[in-house]
Amino acid sequence: MGVDQTEFIFRVLIAAGCGLLVGIDREIKNKPLGARTYILVAAACAAWAMLTINFAIQSAQSFPDLNADPTRLIQGLVGAIGFLGAGAIISTSEEGRLRGVASGAAIWGVGAVGVACGLGYFIEALVLSALFFVVLNAYDFLADRVDREK
Repeated sequence: MGVDQTEFIFRVLIAAGCGLLVGIDREIKNKPLGARTYILVAAACAAWAMLTINFAIQSAQSFPDLNADPTRLIQGLVGAIGFLGAGAIISTSEEGRLRGVASGAAIWGVGAVGVACGLGYFIEALVLSALFFVVLNAYDFLADRVDREK
């Protein structure tokens, strides 16, 4: 009933691809967190989600009186990825604005993409990845146009 090895590999690869979609933008723009980080976070979150599913099912079968809540893993991942995002926000610019906030937010969002893939919600993961990619690029595109018009 859990996630078999073939499905595990498939879900991790989809998560990695979604992480790459978001991370490639950050890599090209030389942002604090590059594509490798996004791929690793998305794939790891997918793996954690599936391992938790399998562990919960196995534990329920072996220990019927055990009261386990697999959703607590997601709570832990959200906090842990927040630390990665905070690490991306490393300095302030001369204008007093924080730098790296978009990278921090994107890495946090990619964690959600990985969890979605791990739970088998591929359409949701792809929509999130595409949305993140568009937001990261549309903002830069619009900012460049405004700068050129000045």
